[in-house]
Amino acid sequence: MFSTTVLFSIIFAYLVILFLIAHYAEKRDRAGSNLVSNPYVYSLSLAVYCTSWTFYGSVGKAANSGLSFLTIYLGPTLMAVLWWIILRKIVYVCKENRITTISDFIALRYGNSLFLSALVTFVAVVGITPYLGLQLKAIMTTFSIMAGKPEASHFAGWVITLLLGVFAIFFGARNVDVSERHSGLVFAVAFESAIKLIAFISVGISVTYGLFNGFTDIFEQIKQSQYSAIMTLGGESHVSFLEWTSLTFLSMMAILFLPRQFQVSVVENSSYNHIKKAMWLFPLYLFLINIFVLPIAYGGLLLGEPTGNADYFVLTIPLNQGAPMLALLAFIGGVSAATAMIIVESLALSTMVMNSFVMPAVWGLNAMKGFYVMILNTRRIVIVGLVFLGYAFAVYIGDFYSLVNIGLKSFEAVTIFAPQDLPSGYTLL
Repeated sequence: MFSTTVLFSIIFAYLVILFLIAHYAEKRDRAGSNLVSNPYVYSLSLAVYCTSWTFYGSVGKAANSGLSFLTIYLGPTLMAVLWWIILRKIVYVCKENRITTISDFIALRYGNSLFLSALVTFVAVVGITPYLGLQLKAIMTTFSIMAGKPEASHFAGWVITLLLGVFAIFFGARNVDVSERHSGLVFAVAFESAIKLIAFISVGISVTYGLFNGFTDIFEQIKQSQYSAIMTLGGESHVSFLEWTSLTFLSMMAILFLPRQFQVSVVENSSYNHIKKAMWLFPLYLFLINIFVLPIAYGGLLLGEPTGNADYFVLTIPLNQGAPMLALLAFIGGVSAATAMIIVESLALSTMVMNSFVMPAVWGLNAMKGFYVMILNTRRIVIVGLVFLGYAFAVYIGDFYSLVNIGLKSFEAVTIFAPQDLPSGYTLL
């Protein structure tokens, strides 16, 4: 176990490093460097899709329901095949019309309807708040596991929530112009994607080849155990084919319509050619971060870890097997997964709220002295408010749901944004 002081220090140091990396990337970008504007950074930034749901929840899902966790990554992989047709055209339309949110994009396709934009924003805020809460719940729970003090989790969550709100403000809300690219933020998110991948693979290798004799050994043992049903689909499995196809469809919609994915894939895109590389680099990332999900999940079950705590096998296995430094690396990886999502999602949602609610309400005051300062400060307040709304959900509601179930609610919410019947004269894109 680690003391709360050590854990706070590690988190604070990590955020400082993140801040310095983002600041450096912004300076290089202003100097004309291609440090940020390249397909590899773009592809890694898309991996903001992989949140604490991926880092912790996928293992929990695999331990309790078997192979259904794969649907959350199969959907985006299938959609990535169509990106050169779909995503490229969305980027083109948004650049031509200076669109910066999914709500404004949908409103444009239906005649620039302010009501529709506001409705989409309302659904997004209500639907994504549980997802923000999921990230903070993961940070608070893992903090208490690492510290061995459950009572420390809420205070840790409050402090981290405040720090993330400040970070999002500094790199996402320094100017009134919301159409500008946030190069430092994008690079920081790409860096976090690399950190969580390294951390997860490290735990996976340790479990698979340190505690067991490879994939075959784990799969053979689980096949002969009481958990053999979780290795199959249909029949006696915990997963029906209907659930499999439904979850795949939800994840296909999520990769297009989650506000944070729209932010990194469309708003922050600097070249159409980056999409070509992302079409295979992003699926490759999803493949790599999921290689060891089943070994960790099955390994935890075989080692006697409680299934009720399966979401956190990534931490508890190293802790219980005498590898505290590996657990600490996993903790940092989980923090990376959560913080990247919170920062980008709060930025995207705040832009939606400003465009759909605040600006239409106060535009008549644009001649007022200090109007733009007021707008900028309002946006900053909205960002912090959204992050703390997620914190409130995590504290008061989050304990009643698993990480995966919370995430699915948000996927269901944004699926509403998928086009159904279009007005005459309009095409899907």
